[in-house]
Amino acid sequence: MIKTRKNKAVGRMTNRQIEKKVGEAWAILANPVYDEKQVLLSAELLYFNADKEKVLVELSKCKKGHFAMFFFGTMDPNIVYLL
Repeated sequence: MIKTRKNKAVGRMTNRQIEKKVGEAWAILANPVYDEKQVLLSAELLYFNADKEKVLVELSKCKKGHFAMFFFGTMDPNIVYLL
């Protein structure tokens, strides 16, 4: 399992708990659970960092399972995001 910055594995957390812990950063989540509107309800926080490239490196180490990469923070309204 990938560790968070403080080298502690984190168990299942709610979306609000993850947002509070991560702040303005990118995060790798394992086994995310969504509601019927595809809003994140809970997940296991594996890794987070403000540097997107570092998160992508860690994400490439995730081989088996269901993972998601999320940005927790304020999106710039002047930028168009393509998904």
